[in-house]
Amino acid sequence: LIVKYGFRPGTAGWCGGGIYFATSTGETYSKAIGPQSHKGAMLEAQVDVGRIKFMDRYCDRHFNGVNVASMGYDSVSFDPGDGREYVIYDKAKVLSVKQIPL
Repeated sequence: LIVKYGFRPGTAGWCGGGIYFATSTGETYSKAIGPQSHKGAMLEAQVDVGRIKFMDRYCDRHFNGVNVASMGYDSVSFDPGDGREYVIYDKAKVLSVKQIPL
């Protein structure tokens, strides 16, 4: 469905409600840990992260597109200990998506 209709920002997360991306397939496996994870497909996305606010291990659960933009950033990046993640808040920043074989 994501390939057909696009990503939608979530409502909660380590860096607030956004769209979260790992940087490798290996990291994806350690991050996709929700109850419905590992039951679908893996996607490769090209994302315009723009100006990135780099955070440490901990992020701010209150982040959203408005307050991140008010700080002069387009996205947030943090590493919770299992690899760096990038978070965007505007689905238009996803430039392309394709399914890749597992």
